[in-house]
Amino acid sequence: MKNSVWTHILGNTWCLELHVTIPVFFLNSREVVLLDTGYADLDRPALLAALQEKNVTVRAVLGSHSHNDHNGSHAYFQKHHGAEIILQETEAAIVSDFPLMTAAYAPATAEELRRELPHLLLHADRTFSAEPQTLEIEGAAFRLIPLPGHTPGHTGIVTPDDVLYVGDAAVDEETLQKAKLPSTWNWMQDFQSKKTLRGLRHPAYILAHRGVRTEIAELVDRNIQDKLRRADEIADWLREQGPMTQNGVECLLWNKLGLHSQRFFPQVIFRRNVQCALEYLVRSGAVRWEFRNGTQYYSA
Repeated sequence: MKNSVWTHILGNTWCLELHVTIPVFFLNSREVVLLDTGYADLDRPALLAALQEKNVTVRAVLGSHSHNDHNGSHAYFQKHHGAEIILQETEAAIVSDFPLMTAAYAPATAEELRRELPHLLLHADRTFSAEPQTLEIEGAAFRLIPLPGHTPGHTGIVTPDDVLYVGDAAVDEETLQKAKLPSTWNWMQDFQSKKTLRGLRHPAYILAHRGVRTEIAELVDRNIQDKLRRADEIADWLREQGPMTQNGVECLLWNKLGLHSQRFFPQVIFRRNVQCALEYLVRSGAVRWEFRNGTQYYSA
């Protein structure tokens, strides 16, 4: 990591390059708006140190979506800075209650999420709907671009300097290479959002994972191609095996992808991602499913 985590983008738009990239818009010399807050444990100490370095407080947090690596400190800044928390209405509902949070982290139970991710519980101060619109914070106008698929209410955010924070709608090449299985709630919606993103024109794009680009189309194409490649690969593995239960598919992919983690959270994310991938493969016609003798089977 560089000596300074601050990177100037354009005008009053900066970003902090931590474990994830966090965009920061300076409302004035004393107050900033954060677009996401990163991980609670991995990013918060460096984030607080960076804010102290600039001697600024957080006036508001405008969130792209409600995953653990992006909203880890929303509640912290709400409590300790008096920050206004602004989220898309579906994302706000998900983090407002542990039973609702299971919609994002199934098959984890509400009690498991209460134990493992207590810092995610949050009641947003303001919400916005799933449509293109402009939202003002202390007179500064941010444009909101719905980019659902990664999560139901995933949103791209354009700062007043015309810099687009794409969140997780596209990731860099290194992240693509490391990813074992796409973390996507709805693959069909995500493909459409990527096509939308590809057609947008801005002087700079901030990727949550990771860095800043001045051109986005080729990277979006690589993101799409990588997902299609993985989908074809999963279908080929299923074709080799014959009909399998979802547990069987999970075991197959766990071994094929060389996964080893014994920690709760990576296992939950893996199982969720397998289910979402299967739903896409069924909808696209690459995989069939049938319910037989009380059990659901998948085959290609």
